[in-house]
Amino acid sequence: MEHRLFRRRSISISFRVYDAETGKFIGRIGDISKGGLLVYGPSKLLTGQLYRLRIDLPDDHGKGRSVVLPAKAMWSGYDTNPDFCSTGFRLFELDRPENEAALKSMLSRFTVGFDDEDGDN
Repeated sequence: MEHRLFRRRSISISFRVYDAETGKFIGRIGDISKGGLLVYGPSKLLTGQLYRLRIDLPDDHGKGRSVVLPAKAMWSGYDTNPDFCSTGFRLFELDRPENEAALKSMLSRFTVGFDDEDGDN
């Protein structure tokens, strides 16, 4: 049985995710939680690899901005659709104010569900 610290939340906009170091397109966010995210992309990624994920999203006024979140690829494999791969990332450095604010913004503005689903509010 799968054990998760935080409930996954569906995201209402399919944000593009890039490797901040190389600029390479990794994929699009499929779902997100307070501790990680699922990304659907064109290729498998190395499990255990650390990434700096750049996510382009609008600010409160609709102006584009990028956030960079450190993450580790926990697993990666082909999706049910063999044209895509899915990768689960664990997010790190969420105690840094800018990372915490970016994640909270994505969870509150772009997900479907209730704030108290994780039981920590």
